Amino acid sequence: MLWSPARLTGDRQRHRKEVCESMTGAMYAAIGGLKSHMTKLNVIGNNVANVNTHGYKAQRMTFKESMYTTSRSGSNGGVTMGGNNPSQIGYGCSVGSIDLNMSPSTYAPTGVGLDCMLDGEGFFMVGDKLEYDEINKVWTGGITKGSEVSQMDLTRVGDFWVDPDGYICNRDNKVVYGFARVQNPAYDPDAKPPQDATDKKAMDAYELAKKETIISTHLVPLRVPLSAAAPTKDNKGIKDNGEHVWDEGDPVYPFLSAATGGTNQYGTPGDYTDYEAALKANQDASKAPAAGGTNTAKPQTLYPVAKNTNENAVSDVMPVQLKNMQIGTDGSIYGVAANGDTVIVGYIAVASADSPDGVTHIDGPYYKAMGGAGNLRVSTLVELPTSYLGNQVATEGANGADPVTPDAGDAILTEKTTKVRNGGLEASSTDVANEFAEMITTQRGYQANTRIITVTDSMLEELVNMKR
Repeated sequence: MLWSPARLTGDRQRHRKEVCESMTGAMYAAIGGLKSHMTKLNVIGNNVANVNTHGYKAQRMTFKESMYTTSRSGSNGGVTMGGNNPSQIGYGCSVGSIDLNMSPSTYAPTGVGLDCMLDGEGFFMVGDKLEYDEINKVWTGGITKGSEVSQMDLTRVGDFWVDPDGYICNRDNKVVYGFARVQNPAYDPDAKPPQDATDKKAMDAYELAKKETIISTHLVPLRVPLSAAAPTKDNKGIKDNGEHVWDEGDPVYPFLSAATGGTNQYGTPGDYTDYEAALKANQDASKAPAAGGTNTAKPQTLYPVAKNTNENAVSDVMPVQLKNMQIGTDGSIYGVAANGDTVIVGYIAVASADSPDGVTHIDGPYYKAMGGAGNLRVSTLVELPTSYLGNQVATEGANGADPVTPDAGDAILTEKTTKVRNGGLEASSTDVANEFAEMITTQRGYQANTRIITVTDSMLEELVNMKR
């Protein structure tokens, strides 16, 4: 049977349509490949550009297959007929994922005493300074709950220094958070050991009373102690026999105030040298102005913050100068004061995410624990006297009271596998050899996709030029 011209024309048109659709499908698949390879080249370029960026974590991109069309479904076969596989055609590829490799990198020595890196997993926590409450004359802020930790900026770059106000900052002027050494409110230099040495509670209380300073578990910006004011008889810094209780410039540690939930407060500058007089002046100043309609009183609160916990000792606003400052393997920041004392400012806190690779890169060397990171927990590299944020302690529920256990998210973990290495920073994790190899394969993949477009274009040209 001969084909009619009309039938032949219809078959040619249908064939031309099928060929055109298949070729344009190949072209669009190639275009998807071009876009994906360009994205990968951007990732490679960013990695290579940051080959000398301290703390940089290299990214990795993966491809994924794009959608498929099924021209014939698969079959398991029947009684008389065998089965067949499905026939499917894909439409190129797309970006599968762009991941961060948060594995620790190598140590790059700098020789700077306060430069440090985390030899292990985790992040330094940085943020803003505490805010000063003008009404109550106290410093407010810090973190006392595990639910508040996620607001902190995270970084792997430990380029720290001491700013003019005595805060431990990084080079972007963000303050380093940790656990500060504070004066011990339970300090009693005349404490006597209990008669029953087997009484654990009594022995613990005695051991605590003998410590002049302790570590607070209120997570705060770390700041060097302030400088003690000149001792006088009026402020009881000089005894009647002429003996000095403290010397001018001695380190003065923050005061652990129970009235404000255990926050770390620094002594505020003022003209008052007597604690009770300062409090009274505050009250008098709030009642009525002095003669002439002007209130000449200076309401200030001077906290009992002296190293020896003398309640009348006061601190100047000037931070104490520390020499030869360094960071220990346990995260302790310490230096030597003018009087020769070794002063431990505090301990750097380390944040650990459930999924370190899931943190969100926000800007520069900083990350946030957002979706994908899971819970963010606070760790230290040294044992602390209490194991919960905000100086919380678990109670046994004596005298019929219910036992109280702080929330599990408030617990402070003690990290055993991570250490701090000082005098250097973490090098970039970019592997130049691997990046160049990936660059070659990416370039060839891009080139192959352009060839598909060129060939498809040539075939479409031939199709358009077909004649009857």
